[in-house]
Amino acid sequence: MSLPDESTNEPAPAQPISRRQFLRYWAGLAGVATAAPLLAACGGTPATAPTAAPVAGATAAPAAAAPTVGGTLVFAAESVGESVEPGLWNGFGSANIIDNVYDKLTRPGEKWSDPPRGALAESWEVSPDGLTYTFKLRPNVKFHDGTMVNADAVVRSLTRYTNEADKSYVKGMYMQAEFGQANFEKIEAEGDMTVKLTLKSPDAAQLYRLFHPAAAIFSVKSMDEFGADLGTQPVGAGPFKVEKFVPGQEMTLSAFADYWDGRPNLDTVVIRGYADEAAMLAAIESGEVNFAPYPPTAAIQRLQQDSRFKVEPGEPLVSLFLGCNQLQKPMDNLDVRLAINYAINRQNLIDGALYGLGELPATLISPVEFGFDPAGRAISTQDVAKAKEHVTKSGLPTPIEITFSYENNRFWPQMAELIKADLEAVGFKVNLDKLEAGTYSNKVFSGETQLNMTQRSLWVPDPDNKVRLLHSSQGSAQFETGIAETPFGKEISDLIDQGRSETDPTKRLAIYKTIQEKMLAEMPYVMLAYYKKPIVVAQNVVVQPSSAVSSERIFLHKVALAG
Repeated sequence: MSLPDESTNEPAPAQPISRRQFLRYWAGLAGVATAAPLLAACGGTPATAPTAAPVAGATAAPAAAAPTVGGTLVFAAESVGESVEPGLWNGFGSANIIDNVYDKLTRPGEKWSDPPRGALAESWEVSPDGLTYTFKLRPNVKFHDGTMVNADAVVRSLTRYTNEADKSYVKGMYMQAEFGQANFEKIEAEGDMTVKLTLKSPDAAQLYRLFHPAAAIFSVKSMDEFGADLGTQPVGAGPFKVEKFVPGQEMTLSAFADYWDGRPNLDTVVIRGYADEAAMLAAIESGEVNFAPYPPTAAIQRLQQDSRFKVEPGEPLVSLFLGCNQLQKPMDNLDVRLAINYAINRQNLIDGALYGLGELPATLISPVEFGFDPAGRAISTQDVAKAKEHVTKSGLPTPIEITFSYENNRFWPQMAELIKADLEAVGFKVNLDKLEAGTYSNKVFSGETQLNMTQRSLWVPDPDNKVRLLHSSQGSAQFETGIAETPFGKEISDLIDQGRSETDPTKRLAIYKTIQEKMLAEMPYVMLAYYKKPIVVAQNVVVQPSSAVSSERIFLHKVALAG
């Protein structure tokens, strides 16, 4: 299962959203990046597993030949949507297109763990109270249609989502939550090249939120000309411009020669959707594609042994976990949740289902993120004796019968089988409920699952992005774990609000340590692993820096073919 990042940035806990509203958010996964250190006031540029041997760390060396200018990259995406409207979720492939066609005010650092850098904003200042951001735009930057980037384009791009009078408004857009619009008091142009953003309450992650795909900046001409069809006629100021779009199938991009940060190395990028993993693998092995950031997990070892390819594991950005839905018995029993936690052999999951591409977990926050607390690894560890003890303490007749729901794709089915064996060894009877992705998401966010399985990454590189799953305003807390209306849900929501608003790094770190400790005590989520999502590229593909493509956010400006 995948869940787009969905932080609401409300200054106070929001009213619970409806299931219908939340289902609009549902898609593949959310996010990537890792949590970066807090940026201070100024910025700018500053069972038994299968016996297959794991391939963790099996990273081929970069191509020795120097990168050249030119050539075509054929990109195997998991899908390409009918639209690339940034205000709606249309799958990873569409998000990858957005990241390369549009620029935003800010962009990631050289590594995901670095502070944001300037993009369309050359520099910025933040007021001492953390409420006002003044952005100076980079001069002489062109959109693909030849018009110039200015303050009016920025303000209109970031307000069109909720302005029904705007020609480019599309009913039902919701992704503006990802760049924090709900917390905007106002955003306004001060002259032609200055934008002033005022928040309702401080948000330590705001500069990171502004490079979310939803924060794409459009040309004013394109908003007027294409209106609500902007999603099929994208015009940005990014390194690539659109040459051809076949909705639902593929998009062809070409290098934008006037890109402010220099012409991209590649001449052409074809982003093609492969919903079927077998078809994707066949395309990789036949040479039809030379860049695959979503390779079939089960084929990783096979591809790694093929000298035509480089298999490069990413950082442990993706947190994998079980959701224990307290709306459904027996998941309202803490001892049941703790028994599940202690029953699971995580290393078995990493070796058998992830083919070695993972690390043992602690909590939602991973080792490469700000706020990571390694102490959680002591609890997120198999202890069969403790698991059996909690089964007994639950007071329920054994075996305790539960239904375990999960998606019928990727590594989820194999992982489910291994977890079932672990649980049944300590006193559970597990009914496996393997579902198609859409059916699964509907069941989860109707509050109808008992035990479910999901993942979370970081598209906004800040710990708030993951821990917000526990916030009572979120559908995850309302339906996936059912904690929203519990005393724990209310307590953890207050802490999450404090963590988002705190600007002192030391105090903020202490808040996230407390959040993680309380999560492990209450166990709404049972951690499984940190997944090191790999990419597969042909030997002549040069990726610089590697962090630019190590997650679901793919930036192709510096990617090249070796001469």
